Amino acid sequence: MKRLIPLKKYSLYIIAGIMIVITISFFALAGKGEKSAEPSVLKENKESPVTLEEKQESAESEPPPIVVEVKGAVRKPGVYTFQSEDRVEEAIKRAGGFTSKADTYEINQAAKLEDSMMIYVRKQGEAEKQTQTSATDMSPGIEKSQGVNVNQADAAELQSINGIGPAKAEAIIAYREEHGEFEQIEDLRNISGFGEKTVERLKSQLTVK
Repeated sequence: MKRLIPLKKYSLYIIAGIMIVITISFFALAGKGEKSAEPSVLKENKESPVTLEEKQESAESEPPPIVVEVKGAVRKPGVYTFQSEDRVEEAIKRAGGFTSKADTYEINQAAKLEDSMMIYVRKQGEAEKQTQTSATDMSPGIEKSQGVNVNQADAAELQSINGIGPAKAEAIIAYREEHGEFEQIEDLRNISGFGEKTVERLKSQLTVK
């Protein structure tokens, strides 16, 4: 009986030691799990706002598209959407290119496109026919109109002239308000976008009187 008592004591010590080891191991593993979970949560919280901000900044930085109509002597006349930095050359390509009868002399393919812009490509000889028609289209006893008065016309009247879009019409009005009335049609050369060839083509459709 005396020998059994020490054995029982040793057994209790062994069992207690095992329980202590198991308990320590459990808490150690649980602590590691919590530590490993925290960085991922923090990472998600940090990354999400940055991603949303980047998307918003990207959307705001992109310029809105512009819409342009191409008609006349092109293979596929129609309305097309472009980016703000595109040129007239790109619009002509999208419209299938010039036809074999196109008069490309007055088309500035290097010009930038503008929203609501209309590009009209005349056929060869069309300008001469329009001039002849205007010259003969006069009723007896009635004086022929000299064209749109650039000193009095509003934006809508100016845009009725072939070759003058919204931007050029506003530029004419702004110049007129700042510098006074035009003394001659050639004064349009002082406005950006009105080159010598453009003014020469518009002279028959405009007046300063």
